[in-house]
Amino acid sequence: MENAKISPGQLFALLVLFNLGTAILRVLAIDAEKDAWLAILLGAIGGLFLFYIYVSLYRQYPNLPLTGYMRAILGKWIGWPLGLIYVLFFIHGAARDLREGGDLLAASVLDQTPLIVLNIVMIFSIAYVLNKGFEVLARTAQIFFSIFLIFAAISGLLLYFSGVIDINRLLPVLAKGWEPVIETTLKQTFQFPHEEVICFAMVLPYLANRKKGIRAGYLAVIVSVLILAYSTAMNVAVLGVDISARAVFPLLHTISLINIGEFIQRLDVFVVLTLILGDFYKTAIFYYAGVIAAADVFQFQDHKKLVNYVGLIILFISMMLTGNFAEQIEEGNVLLYTFFLAFGGIIPFILYVVAKLRKTFSSART
Repeated sequence: MENAKISPGQLFALLVLFNLGTAILRVLAIDAEKDAWLAILLGAIGGLFLFYIYVSLYRQYPNLPLTGYMRAILGKWIGWPLGLIYVLFFIHGAARDLREGGDLLAASVLDQTPLIVLNIVMIFSIAYVLNKGFEVLARTAQIFFSIFLIFAAISGLLLYFSGVIDINRLLPVLAKGWEPVIETTLKQTFQFPHEEVICFAMVLPYLANRKKGIRAGYLAVIVSVLILAYSTAMNVAVLGVDISARAVFPLLHTISLINIGEFIQRLDVFVVLTLILGDFYKTAIFYYAGVIAAADVFQFQDHKKLVNYVGLIILFISMMLTGNFAEQIEEGNVLLYTFFLAFGGIIPFILYVVAKLRKTFSSART
């Protein structure tokens, strides 16, 4: 691992931008219809629980990344192959997010630009930043998170003054009872985007202030959920359930309805910037986790030698994943409760239990 240090505020910005990713551009938990926002809020329970698992492992092994303490907990013969599989998991996650961001840009505002060009520009930009070091990525996250908050506040105010928000579209709350809300929570929002936060198990050792950093992480999970719930509620209040469910890019449709005095309109740039920022940081964290994991597994002293090679692999996989955006979403829904559940939830929980048992037996012997 590199000799980097990040502040609690930088971890907070990275984690919030990561959780928002491209998720903020879609209406999550739409199976719960008007109560989608409530299903997202309930999903925070899963997010906080998973982050607790990651933090507990980090506290026991503060100087080791995920792939490092795997070997310490499970032994070399199990931990090393499992670490190698996590390298592939992180690279696959980066490729999926790179492809999803490219598909959304191509479908919304850059329809004449080849997908490969969009993906090349994005992955090369990320590679450039990662070659400068993780601290650079963390500092830029703080700056762009502030910009994101300003644009979000302006968009919310303009939507309000445009008169397109109809709160009645969100009422009555729990019209069909708790069943669809709980079902959607268990199938989607309990896991997404929280399972993907496993990437941060690779970078938590960079925290300059462990205690404050952990608090910032918990706060980031809560803030992310609140922003996603607010965004989803806003989309439904403006577009209604049917349009929100059918639209590929509901946030873009919502913002396009802003029209004040036939003068302030066509603010699509806010949404495009949100897409680029979210996709950049989510892909970057998966990308960096893959690089650090590979360097740790194969014992590379200088991880920067791997950055460009891993970037090319991510670019290649992103173009080979699925035929179109619809297939990408369908495949993602299946991976959510299989692939991501295993790597983001089940395996970390097993590591947590085994580490606790080892600590208990060691204490009993002494």
